[in-house]
Amino acid sequence: MKKSMMLIIMVLILGCSSQQKNNNDQILDTTASTGLSSDISVSTLENNQSLGSFNIDAPDQFTIKWEQMGESEKKYFINQLNIHMGTSFSFKEVNEDPGKLFSVMSAFQGVVDLENLRNLVPKSDTKDTFELLQEQTTGYSVPDLQFFATNKSDRFLVDFEDIIAGHPLVGANSPRPHNDAQVYFSNTDSRWVSATRPEDYPPIYAVADGYINLPDSGSYNVVDHSDAELPWWHVAYVFTLRIATDEGSNVEFLYQMEPYMIPDLIGKNQDFYKQFIKVKNGQFVKKGDILAYMYVPSLDEMVGNKEASSHIAFSLMKQPSTVLSPSIFSESVVKQFGNIYRNPSEGWESKSFGNDWNRGRGLPDGMGWMINGSQNPFSDNDLNVSMYDGIEDMYLDYRATVKPEDLGFDAEEILYSEFGWGDTVLQEIEIKEDWQLLFAGIGGPMKVTFILERNGKITESQVLEVRPGQNFSLHHKNNFIGDTTEFDISISDPQNWGWSLAFANATADLILPATTRDVEGACPPGCPPSPNPYKLKK
Repeated sequence: MKKSMMLIIMVLILGCSSQQKNNNDQILDTTASTGLSSDISVSTLENNQSLGSFNIDAPDQFTIKWEQMGESEKKYFINQLNIHMGTSFSFKEVNEDPGKLFSVMSAFQGVVDLENLRNLVPKSDTKDTFELLQEQTTGYSVPDLQFFATNKSDRFLVDFEDIIAGHPLVGANSPRPHNDAQVYFSNTDSRWVSATRPEDYPPIYAVADGYINLPDSGSYNVVDHSDAELPWWHVAYVFTLRIATDEGSNVEFLYQMEPYMIPDLIGKNQDFYKQFIKVKNGQFVKKGDILAYMYVPSLDEMVGNKEASSHIAFSLMKQPSTVLSPSIFSESVVKQFGNIYRNPSEGWESKSFGNDWNRGRGLPDGMGWMINGSQNPFSDNDLNVSMYDGIEDMYLDYRATVKPEDLGFDAEEILYSEFGWGDTVLQEIEIKEDWQLLFAGIGGPMKVTFILERNGKITESQVLEVRPGQNFSLHHKNNFIGDTTEFDISISDPQNWGWSLAFANATADLILPATTRDVEGACPPGCPPSPNPYKLKK
């Protein structure tokens, strides 16, 4: 048996070598069209069961997978293998002993990239088979997702000193849900302004051991906003890291880098972002490895309006399309993240401010906030905060809190302030100076009504509203009641999202977010037309 197996492997390698000249153009064409590399990184690991498990029964598992395939799929697989690899397997031969095919396929690693081979067969039908081979080659199998409920990663996707703001995954039960978490970068930081090569920019790390999935369009992925009032678009570069399985489905960590710069719009090559990706499709990586670098454009290179902010979007994705809260990080990491999304390092007046920063304003520490059961990585329960194992999280305080002194006035300038949650009437407020007001609502619906007594009559005037579907919003009002110095304020907050207000003297200094950017971008909304207006098609 050993002699025959060695003979098969030798024939395979010799056959591929003899075919190399004739099939060279064909293989190159396949690589070019798929964007895949011609080699794969193989790492030797020590047996560390806390990270995953070795695939000691891989041939037997391959046989099980083979038996689950339909006859037509098996024949298609073998036919494609013979055509593209110069082999001569027969259906009868392989069907009787699938382990033989698996053993020979293991030798392909020195001949052709496994990911190129994967493209020869239907991905939906053979994905598990190829991942089994991939894991057998490296000696590492990704763990069940429940592993991360108690074995948290201490490696965030970026260094905290490189980001200035962020927000967790704002879940389906929040005022305005969003399908990922984000970290933001400064477009005026001298480190990035003077950078000349990818390695000068912020590194992006593997958050756990796993396998890279780099799509064909990974270095030029159109992010379309053709359905906006002023249509616009930009380009991201993107890949995922397969780190776990859940109920038989792969769970991948999403890395989507969105600088808000279109390379070919400002004279750069369309494949400009490719140099910032340092991994290959199918590559095995270890926690802490550098996977890519984040290009941070100057303000004049950016597209969109002045409320856009360069960022990385991240989440967990259970294939094919379920978004999960990325709650795989240690308490220390989550607390650092929470501090920076509540207290941006350049302040809310940063020139790099984006309106999306508001998603995290005042939220408690967590990787997910107000998530429903489908977004919970560790159970089917709704969670107000997702940080630990899904059980301890149930007892965490979920309330968002924005203190009046953090709204925008200097603390010593504040004449009257209050914050809270739910329906409230603030009575007998007395302010004898000319004033201005800042009011913040965490989410809608919310209404603010002033109650005044004039000439013996009570009048009510609704002055502010946060509509249903709105997240955090900050409102500024100058004195609109003239010389009246005493009044009540009624706040309607039926969902208990939370609110905060502060009165200051009319002359107090105030810098509102999104008002400090003084540089025009390369292209405002409305230009150029999207090359892929898929949102309009929807």
